[in-house]
Amino acid sequence: MNHLHMPGREIPVLGEYDVIVMGGGTAGAFAGIAASRRGSRTLIIEQFGALGGSATLGLVLPLMSTHMPNYRGHCPLSAELVERLRAVGGVEDDDYYFDTAMMKVVLEDMAVESGCALLYYTALVDVVREGDTVTHVIVSNKDGLTAYAAKCFVDGTGDADLAKAAGVPYESGNHNRVNQPVSLRFEMAGIDFDRFHAFMRSLGNNAHKYFAMNTAGMKEVLQKAHDDGVLTGQDICYFQAFGIPGRPDAMNFNCPELATKVDVVDPAFMTQKQIEGKKAILRLRTFLRRYVPGFENAYITEIAQLVGFRESRRIVSEYVLTIQDILAYRKFPDGIAASHYPVDVHGEDDVSLGLRYDESVPKNERYWEVPFRTMVAKGVENLLVAGRCAGMDFRAQSAARIQPICRSMGEAAGIAAALAVKGERVCFRETDGAEIRREIRLPDAF
Repeated sequence: MNHLHMPGREIPVLGEYDVIVMGGGTAGAFAGIAASRRGSRTLIIEQFGALGGSATLGLVLPLMSTHMPNYRGHCPLSAELVERLRAVGGVEDDDYYFDTAMMKVVLEDMAVESGCALLYYTALVDVVREGDTVTHVIVSNKDGLTAYAAKCFVDGTGDADLAKAAGVPYESGNHNRVNQPVSLRFEMAGIDFDRFHAFMRSLGNNAHKYFAMNTAGMKEVLQKAHDDGVLTGQDICYFQAFGIPGRPDAMNFNCPELATKVDVVDPAFMTQKQIEGKKAILRLRTFLRRYVPGFENAYITEIAQLVGFRESRRIVSEYVLTIQDILAYRKFPDGIAASHYPVDVHGEDDVSLGLRYDESVPKNERYWEVPFRTMVAKGVENLLVAGRCAGMDFRAQSAARIQPICRSMGEAAGIAAALAVKGERVCFRETDGAEIRREIRLPDAF
C-alpha cells in the first residue's frame, strides 16, 4: 500500500462543549437530548442529515418487544417520543410501530427544543487524546478538517468509531470473527390491503398488515418464485414486512438480507451491499407484483440510506455483558435497561445449541438487565459508548441490540455525562451507576 505524507497543518477548533455525542442514531440522539436537558452544553455530530440512525435512515421498524408482561421497555425519553409521534400521526395503537419519516422530525424537534446543537453532514476523522482523556474530535465536512473540544464524549456511532479512534480495545463478530448478516430495507406504497388480506387469509395467515417467510403459506409462495427464476436463494432466506402507522397503503420490508463477512464496516463491502441490495429489492418488487395479490400496483417509495448492521464492533468495557448473564436473567445494581428479548443471531445454524435458560428463576423475574458499566470504555476516562457497540459478547449483543435498550442506554449516557461535567473532573469509571438507574427510573422489580 502506498502512503501520502501530509506536512504539518493547523486544524481550527470551532467549538468547545461540555458533551459531544458522535453519531445521532437511536442511542446518540437520546444521549444528546438527555445531556442538554440537564444543562450541559451539548453537540451531536451526525454524518447524515437526520437523527435516528437505524430507525430512520435504516428504516428499521418496529421496536422489538421486551417480552415482559408488565414493561414495554420505554425509558422516560422513549415514552415522551411515543406520545409526540402519536400527536403527529407517527404512532397509532401499538407504540412499537412508527412512521420513519415522522421519527426524523420529532427527534429533531426534541433535540432542538432541548438546546442541543446539531452538526449534520459531518464525519469523524480522528480524536486527540491526552493520557486517559479524549480532548478533541477531528471531523470532516465541506469546510475541510475542523476540530471540536469537550469535557466528555459519547460514542453513538453504532460501530464504535470514536472508541476505535481513541484506542479502546474492541471485538467484532462471532468465534470466527464473522459478523451477523446485513440487510437493506425498503418501503412500498400503493398496496390494496383488502386484496392482500384476503389472500393472506386464504393461506391461513390472519395477521394485520404483516407477512413473512414463516407465516402460513408464504414459504411455498417464495419457493415458487425461486423455482420460476424470479428470486434467488439469498432473496428467500429472510423475508418480512410490516405495516406503517399513518400510511394506510404502505409496508416496510425487513429484507433483503445479504451475505456477510469478517468486518462488515469495510466501506468497500458496504458499497457492494448497497449495489447488491438495490438489485435484490427490484427482484422482490417483481415477486410481490406477480405473486402476492394486492401488490399489483405497488411501488417503491424509499430505500434505506444505511446498510442495516445487526452487529459490528463491540468495545471492551468495565463490564462486558455475556450470554451467561442473559441465560441466568442477571440483574445489576447499575442496571439501566431491562428485557426478556431472546438471543437473535441471524445466519447461524447453531445459535441455540447448548443454550439453556435458568428455569429455577421465578417467572416474574425472567428478564435480564444491561448495566451502566457496559458503556464505560476501558482505558479512557471521559468516554461512554452507547448502543449496539457497547460492551457485550456476540450472543448477548444479539439479544441486547434492540431499539428499546439502545434508547435507554442513550438516555443513561446523557444523564451520566451531564452529572459528570458538574464535577472537578470526568471519570466515568467512578460514576455511581445506581444513581443513573434512579435517574432513568428503571424499577427494581416488574
